Amino acid sequence: MTDAHADPATAGTPAVEMWTMYDADRIPTGATMRRGDDFRPGELHLVVHMCIFDAAGRMLIQRRADDKVGWPGLWDVTVGGSVCAGETSARGAEREVFEELGLRLDLTGRRPNFTFNFRHGFDDFYLLRAGDADGADAGRADEAANEGAPTDESDAVPTDVPTVDLAELAIPNDEVADARWATREEIHALHAAGEFIPYRPTAIDFIFDMLGRADILDLADEGGRPGTEAADFG
Repeated sequence: MTDAHADPATAGTPAVEMWTMYDADRIPTGATMRRGDDFRPGELHLVVHMCIFDAAGRMLIQRRADDKVGWPGLWDVTVGGSVCAGETSARGAEREVFEELGLRLDLTGRRPNFTFNFRHGFDDFYLLRAGDADGADAGRADEAANEGAPTDESDAVPTDVPTVDLAELAIPNDEVADARWATREEIHALHAAGEFIPYRPTAIDFIFDMLGRADILDLADEGGRPGTEAADFG
């Protein structure tokens, strides 16, 4: 398919960010678009957001560079950005995390936890847990203890990311000015003060609520959705 957005004069230039175009069914149209160009009717692109949590259940948030286009100087979730042409959602997320924080992740075989649709595309969210200094999920263990649940090693929550040391992040850089850990309440306070990107507060709550969840149904965490067991398809 001929791509009206392509410019042979800039082909192969690393500074030009190109996006794959998708239709409403998330099927590639065969066309690409240069970042900053106008969207053509019916075409959408793919964005990813990464939310990394520590053992205490706090989210790693970043403050955008003061000269960055779009919400300069505001706090944001861990990482976000557009997927480039030729990348999958997971590969795009890996690249964005490395470019903005210097962290190398392997999301092979990992699906987004959920996807928000927006006017110009699809926004995939990945929610990951980082281990604490001892490799244990102390925050979750404390939470379980408060609820009267056992806290032995068999109840340990698996982590997705090695320990994240703020001092070792590759910041500041052209995109990120600072980073810190924040609770849900602290993020809401930053939002109320106009210091956080204006996500809907309910979306922030949803992100925290979905950490470690495989489904929006509570029953699904107890063994799967009704009617999805192998015996149901016999």
